Amino acid sequence: MTGDSPTVDRSIHLLVVGDIHLRPTGESFPVTELPVTEHDLVVSIGDVIDENRDHAKSPAAGDSYEERGREFFEYLDTCEVPVVAIPGNHDPVACTQRLTDGLDSVTPLHRASTDIGTRNTDYHVVGWGCKQFDFPSALLTPDYPDIPLDDKTPETPDTVAQTVLEAAGRYITGSLTRSELADQLGIKGTDAEDHFRTSLAMLEERFEEIVATIRDVPQPVLLASHVSPFAVPFDRRKPHAHDGEYHFGSLGLRLALMETGPVACISGHTHQQGFSVVETANGHTYVYNPGAPGVASVTVDDTGTVRVDELLL
Repeated sequence: MTGDSPTVDRSIHLLVVGDIHLRPTGESFPVTELPVTEHDLVVSIGDVIDENRDHAKSPAAGDSYEERGREFFEYLDTCEVPVVAIPGNHDPVACTQRLTDGLDSVTPLHRASTDIGTRNTDYHVVGWGCKQFDFPSALLTPDYPDIPLDDKTPETPDTVAQTVLEAAGRYITGSLTRSELADQLGIKGTDAEDHFRTSLAMLEERFEEIVATIRDVPQPVLLASHVSPFAVPFDRRKPHAHDGEYHFGSLGLRLALMETGPVACISGHTHQQGFSVVETANGHTYVYNPGAPGVASVTVDDTGTVRVDELLL
């Protein structure tokens, strides 16, 4: 008997949950209403809870927050669908480990990877989260208000960010020295130079650890990060900015995406919903943030095309 082989669906369906900031009191999050079993993988991108034992005003207060987070992951575990939990800055590595410890279907993922483990897919997920509550940004654009721009270039948050991105990219690839980068960013004075050196060390460390983690994993790769990439449309915040709005996402992450070209980067942290692409060394990477609180159904098909099927919250 002959005939055509059955078509194998190699697309994957992700349930993305981000920045829900659970609290001990107030309105309950509708976790039992999530369509978990309709998806191949749940991607929790951090800040499941708003405080943790190591950062709250008291251990007892922190425990109350962590109880809510534990309940959230325990329910997901009963659904028997694989879950990856990326540590956020409100539930960093040690906290996320406590929230997920001993759960069969939930894998905390920071500087590590896992395969999807379901259906006929070749995709692997790399996780990059937060090690502590505070996530300082390297080369934060408001730190360099005197960037010399071309006479015809208007000074806006986007043009300043693009200048920082291009100059940092040239530095990372070795075509710009440290002193040349400092000149391009308009850095003057001892305090500014000290801050610059610290920021640059942070940039190099983050870039190298993300690139190394992705390159250790078979392609194709989906990157799940708590912090959003630098200078994408949803990387904006208003507070504390000299110019009203600024980009404060991870520059190391953005440069690592450009270097390695994963299929997609799903992230949170900025509380801004958005979908875009960034150019990479070998094409492009889709970037997505579901917002806050953010729950979305996302499909990655067998060609590597990403689409947001539905915003669920």
